[in-house]
Amino acid sequence: MENKVTFGAAGAAFSVYDTVRPAERVPLAAENPLYCGMVTGKKLVHTATGAAIPFLPLESLVVPTGQTIEIDFPGASDEAPTKCLTIEIDRAQVRRVAARLNETTPRSSDSGDWRYDDDAVCHFMNTPGIEHTVRQLVGLFVDDDPDKDVLIDLGVQELVVRMLRVEARKLLLEESARRATRHGLAAAAETAKARLHEDLKVSDLAAAACMSEATFYRAFRNEFGITPVAYLTRLRVDRARQLLADPGRSVTDVAASVGFGSVSHFIRVYREHVGLTPKQDQLARQAEA
Repeated sequence: MENKVTFGAAGAAFSVYDTVRPAERVPLAAENPLYCGMVTGKKLVHTATGAAIPFLPLESLVVPTGQTIEIDFPGASDEAPTKCLTIEIDRAQVRRVAARLNETTPRSSDSGDWRYDDDAVCHFMNTPGIEHTVRQLVGLFVDDDPDKDVLIDLGVQELVVRMLRVEARKLLLEESARRATRHGLAAAAETAKARLHEDLKVSDLAAAACMSEATFYRAFRNEFGITPVAYLTRLRVDRARQLLADPGRSVTDVAASVGFGSVSHFIRVYREHVGLTPKQDQLARQAEA
């Protein structure tokens, strides 16, 4: 039912899976943190907590050490295989990267230290940076460069940094309501979620965080590795993608719902982040359903 090809390097291993038969509850586990990226098709991932996560192209999943997830392949076939890739990363490498971030760009006292959460599955929509880093790593793994191990090591470090930043943003969004009264950035995240349909400015978020714009900008960039404007754009694209899962929602309607005054601007930004226009993405996901 499945073809697997693996390429090894010092401290990391890259695998490509092609699944050609529908299946349910196929177990997957690793001795180290496992980055998973969907290429084509659809999976349903069952976690140890009982959650069932739809896993689609342009999304990532990180499986923590020692945990087993179970995967359904509802639409796999010879004509349309479900394809995904994984990168298994040495756990010590992840800890070294987190330690270096704590030295060079420490988080606020309210956020705590940088660390990899070895207890929870992390699922997120890819950022352009993660897409770029993964593509580079794939090329390095399959290449026969004499500096292959060194370059892969650097690329894996970059991937870990990007994943930690994304996980921090995701955690902030999930916990912003609970933490808003004592954490300025959480208060800003709550404002962003509640007013995403508006023409929000950085000054609005800074006011919610009770900070000057300059202080807010520095704190935000230090915590998440992106500017507040880039964060808002990413949040709008993520929300738009959720709304477009409903085939009855039009591109124009969704653009207005996530704060874009211009449909053409929305389409351009969406394509830059997702790689498809909103309509192309909506149709592709309908075909996968």
